[in-house]
Amino acid sequence: MAAAALSKRRKIAVWVLILLAALIGFVAALTVWVQRQALETDAWVNTSTKLLEDDEIRGALSIYLVDQLYANVDVAAELQASLPADVKPLAGPIAGGLRQLSVRAADQLLSRPRVQALWENANRKAHEALLRIVEDKSKLVGTADGDVVLDLRPFIQQLGDQIGLGARLEQKLGPDAGKIVIMKSDQLDAAQKTVKIIKALSIFIALVVLALFVAAMYIARGHRRETLRTIGVAMAIVGVLLLVVRRLAGNWIVDTLTNAQSVRTPAAHAWLISTDLLAGLAWTAIAYGVVLLLAAWLAGPTRPATWVRRELAPSFRERAGAVYAVAGTLYLLVVLWGPTPAFRQPLWILIFGGLIALGTEAFRRLTVREFPAGAKPAH
Repeated sequence: MAAAALSKRRKIAVWVLILLAALIGFVAALTVWVQRQALETDAWVNTSTKLLEDDEIRGALSIYLVDQLYANVDVAAELQASLPADVKPLAGPIAGGLRQLSVRAADQLLSRPRVQALWENANRKAHEALLRIVEDKSKLVGTADGDVVLDLRPFIQQLGDQIGLGARLEQKLGPDAGKIVIMKSDQLDAAQKTVKIIKALSIFIALVVLALFVAAMYIARGHRRETLRTIGVAMAIVGVLLLVVRRLAGNWIVDTLTNAQSVRTPAAHAWLISTDLLAGLAWTAIAYGVVLLLAAWLAGPTRPATWVRRELAPSFRERAGAVYAVAGTLYLLVVLWGPTPAFRQPLWILIFGGLIALGTEAFRRLTVREFPAGAKPAH
């Protein structure tokens, strides 16, 4: 017997809930990305390591280190002081040629495991300082010294050792040489407020999305399969929109922040690496949407779906415990695999487990009701 059509009011309510959940889910994905990428030290350090492993980015960083070295040290004068008298006039041309060799030396230096460990440590210290400041746990808060910097001075010193300037380099480098400002002290108040908002949103916003989807399913009694399909489509669309935003935002940021063509490619690579987690969230939303669409299809009227239910009906009727055991085992395997961050968080593992149990029972009841004991098989 076909279910009664939903009233206009219920239809509108279902669509409003789904659209609202999709919109909030889109914002939630961006919030989760910012929280994990910017507010988790391990994620920050992992991303910084990937940045240094990229050839284009490492090449740009090598040029920066050499530029800092030449900006703080008169390399030609240093060479002239150490060269024999008859060669001293060549100090300028030698310094120019040495600049290109220094870029290659810097690239090789940054490729070494020991130096990469130094890079990782520098980024960890910078991020821990950032968190202390934005979480209002630092004595530096509100002072002129409250800037958060990534200190690359040790790399410049090692580069100086490579080209023979190490003994005199420490005295020549200015106090700001090789220091990249991550956040200025006058940006502190805005940063602290932003962090508080992100932390508050990240705790509740995903649960709000889930609650809205559940409410839509509850209101759509008798038409839950169609509603489930709509939710699946909405989640997939959210995932696609996140990928589109990632691409468009990357193009805008690269165009806005880079003037020289030589740094556009490294900047684009840095954006893609930094937003790798956002892409993962997008593909996760698409995957969840596909799973929901598959579930809606299995409960639908198509001939393949009906055949699947007919084949499963005897087990659903007579061996319900075994069915739950299989579903639970498969779910535990997914948890052990941990394809998404949610499957590594106890709360979401329990929530997803409950949803799997409810979905399995709903599908079992549908199948048993459709194919009761003694039903004739179709030919």
